[in-house]
Amino acid sequence: MNTQTLTLASFDNEVLPIVFVALLGAIILTAIVFSNIRKVFETRAKETTRREIAAYVAEGSISPDDARKLLATGSGEQFEKQIGDAVAWGSISAKKAESLLRAAREGRSDDAPAGV
Repeated sequence: MNTQTLTLASFDNEVLPIVFVALLGAIILTAIVFSNIRKVFETRAKETTRREIAAYVAEGSISPDDARKLLATGSGEQFEKQIGDAVAWGSISAKKAESLLRAAREGRSDDAPAGV
């Protein structure tokens, strides 16, 4: 009976590092997958906002220069300030500004940190 106990104990010591490495690999792989999913949502939100701005330029609601300025903004706060300024200047309507801000916020609520 002593032989079986020693065999089982040595088996556990050999398997433990393998299980640890497998769990660590699974955690790293999961982190990579979720990071890529987050990047996909960020990119999708940016492209949706770009398409909406392009549509407003195409219908003449926003000048191409204003659209370029909006697309050049880096963070979400800057983007919202630019939209607010555009409404204040009369470049775009409040309804269209609301639509742009909604699209930008929806993109950030999908785990996109900042930026549009």
